[in-house]
Amino acid sequence: MKNWTTKEIQYLKKNALLAETNVVLNAEELAKKLGRSPKSIDAKIYKLRRDNQFPQTDFSKSFDPKGRKFTDSEDKRIISMYKKGESYEDIGNSLDRSRQSIAGRITRLKKIGKLKQTAVQKNWTQNEVDILLSNIQFDENGYCCNHTELGRLCNRTYEQVAGKINRLRRDRTISTSPKTGTTSINAKKSMNRFNDARFAAYPRKEEPIMNVTPVITGTTLEREKSVDIQSKQVTVILTSIIIDGKRTDQYFLPNGQLIAVKKEPTSSANEVSR
Repeated sequence: MKNWTTKEIQYLKKNALLAETNVVLNAEELAKKLGRSPKSIDAKIYKLRRDNQFPQTDFSKSFDPKGRKFTDSEDKRIISMYKKGESYEDIGNSLDRSRQSIAGRITRLKKIGKLKQTAVQKNWTQNEVDILLSNIQFDENGYCCNHTELGRLCNRTYEQVAGKINRLRRDRTISTSPKTGTTSINAKKSMNRFNDARFAAYPRKEEPIMNVTPVITGTTLEREKSVDIQSKQVTVILTSIIIDGKRTDQYFLPNGQLIAVKKEPTSSANEVSR
C-alpha cells in the first residue's frame, strides 16, 4: 500500500461529498480520481476522523431510522420487551426501526453484557413438537398469535418457536399459512399502541353534528325526516412493504381491519383494491 501524499489528503478533504450524517457519499468517485480502492478511501477517512481532521459521523441526524444510533431509553425498552418475549418485529414497530436493526442491537447488548447470552440451541424433541402442535393458535390472517405461550410451554425463546413453526410449515406438518398481503394481528396491535403513544399529545378533531330540518317546497310539506350527518377524523394505519423494488401500501383501521391495498409501480396505472 502506497503512502498518502499531502496533495491527496487535501483533495480528499475538499472533494468529499457528505450526507447529513457526514457519511461520505462519493467514495468510489474519489477512489477513481486518486487511483485507489474504495476500501483505501474509507480507511483514510476513518483515520482522519480519529485525528479530528475530518467531520465526525452523527447518525442521530439521519433521515433513515435504520441509520440512527440507539439511545439509552431505546436500549431500556428493547431489554424490557425482549425479556417479556416480544418479537423483534413488535420491538421494531414500537421504536420505528426494522426487525434486522433490532436483531443486531440485541446481539450487541448481549455482547456487552446488558442482556444474558442465549443458551446454545438444543434440538427439538418430539415431545416439544407435539406440545407446540397441540397448543398453537392462529389469528384470522393465518399467523401464529401465541408465540409467548408456546415458548413458555416448550421452554424456548420467541425466535426458536418462530423458527420451528416456519420449518414445520415448509415440511407441511403445519398446513395453515399466512394470507398473502396481510399482517399478523399482533403486529397491527403493536403498531396501534405505538401510534397511540406517538400521537397522544394531539387531540382528535370531531366535526359538529349537522341537523337537517324538514324543507317546504311550494305548497307541499316534505315528509318529515330525522337525519343526522356526522363527520369525524378516523385514524388510518399505513403499512408499506417493498419487495424487489415494488411497493405495496396497506391501509388498516385501528381495529386491524384491512380497508385498502395500493400497489405500485404497475404496468399501467396504480391498482387500488377494496
